[in-house]
Amino acid sequence: MRLTFPADKLRDLLAAAESRWPLGLRPRGGVEDPAGFWLVGDQGVYLMHNGKATDGKQIIVYARECNPDSMPFDQWWAAKQASFGGDDGCEFIDAAVVRDAIAANSPLVFEFTETTISVFTEQPRH
Repeated sequence: MRLTFPADKLRDLLAAAESRWPLGLRPRGGVEDPAGFWLVGDQGVYLMHNGKATDGKQIIVYARECNPDSMPFDQWWAAKQASFGGDDGCEFIDAAVVRDAIAANSPLVFEFTETTISVFTEQPRH
């Protein structure tokens, strides 16, 4: 299963993250990660930063293939099941991974198998 995060949306997420990280970081299930991002499987699959949210709002970027705001339930739910399974989950993603995708003007692609999650950039098709 592959999930794709568009480069333009990643730019907005990085800008929000860089403004929030200096305010502090949120722990992930008791783990103190460095400034970075979380890949979350929940109501869809999305990326979010781990900086403090002072106004209660959090920017998230849904995977193109797993967005409950723009897809029928059966479609995004199948993609969520194929990637994270039936349980919710959260994986730390180093900030450099998102920065590298933005620098390459590339979507960020996560590939899920039964035992691994791989991440890579993919040059946009013209």
